Amino acid sequence: MAVQKNKPIVMEDIDTTLSKTGDAYGNKKVNRLKSIFAYRKMAQAIKSRAQKMGVAVLVVNPAYTSITGKLKYMRKFGISIHQAASYTIGRKGLGYKEKAPQVLRHHIVRHPLPYWKQWWALNKKLHVRKEMFYQLFDVNKPSGNINLTHKELTEKESKHLKKAFA
Repeated sequence: MAVQKNKPIVMEDIDTTLSKTGDAYGNKKVNRLKSIFAYRKMAQAIKSRAQKMGVAVLVVNPAYTSITGKLKYMRKFGISIHQAASYTIGRKGLGYKEKAPQVLRHHIVRHPLPYWKQWWALNKKLHVRKEMFYQLFDVNKPSGNINLTHKELTEKESKHLKKAFA
């Protein structure tokens, strides 16, 4: 598809050397080596095939792509968080810097934060159940407000939101 559309392939640069994933009953060191081996083989295969086909491969830092996708694109396009993160990775590869949605922008601390740190701050403030998260604001209405008093919020979530957005 990349050859047909004359577009590059964008992939995330994952460093799995410190990964703690693996089989529950296996040796940690062996599990880590298997995981690293599998990722490296897959990345190498993608790059090799792309080179043979004459397609560029761009590698981007995946930091905050899930948060960005969740806040900006998941509800807007009706896609999963993984699809939204991959959409964000593609946009990063094209050179876009993702700004916070306008409805959330005025809730970012005013001192100058790097754009990626803004996502961390917003995610920390909007720490509620996923099903409630999407009822707090509408990304399609930039002039809208955050609903801090939604009737289905738990008392703990309500207190957290009021404190975070006070």
